[in-house]
Amino acid sequence: MPRDHIKSETLNKKLRKWYSLTLDNNNDGIISWDDFLAAAEVILPREEAEKNGRLKIVRRRIEQDFQKYFWDLCEVGDANQDGVIDLDEWLDVMNDIVLHLKEIGTLPTWFESLYKYMFRANEFLDDKNVSKEEFKAMLSIWDINAEAVGKAFDFITENGAKKMDYSLFIEFIKKFLASEEPGHVLNLGLDA
Repeated sequence: MPRDHIKSETLNKKLRKWYSLTLDNNNDGIISWDDFLAAAEVILPREEAEKNGRLKIVRRRIEQDFQKYFWDLCEVGDANQDGVIDLDEWLDVMNDIVLHLKEIGTLPTWFESLYKYMFRANEFLDDKNVSKEEFKAMLSIWDINAEAVGKAFDFITENGAKKMDYSLFIEFIKKFLASEEPGHVLNLGLDA
């Protein structure tokens, strides 16, 4: 399938790195359910969750949310029906996501759900807003450079003038996916 909406080298490189850093957690070249379990373990280790009833519920919710997203991703992107998503399948999905974003200005609901789960799982100190340090911690799970994340946070929040609530977080994700400008702060350094 031609990727008509991932034309720039900047976007292509950034999306390939995003795949490797955020989804293919064990670096085996495919996204499987094991990758999502590994991500859940980083967010809230099972051993820690077992010590506290509330955390046990949070951990279960993270796994349920990730499972729903993984099933949706496979339904949309698993072209060869092997139960995993390889890089080419994922880039085909992202081509459609970028098209959806350009035409409608929103993310498809199923795709946005992962970021909703991630945001919800990381609201540590405030029910509605994420601080700069929390934002950096959220993205450091994936080894994204903290300095680059801090600069992107400052950019999207206009140096703290806006609060990083869920709406602004999704705006950040949309701008990240749409940015084709080489070296732009919203690329998180992933286009280098």
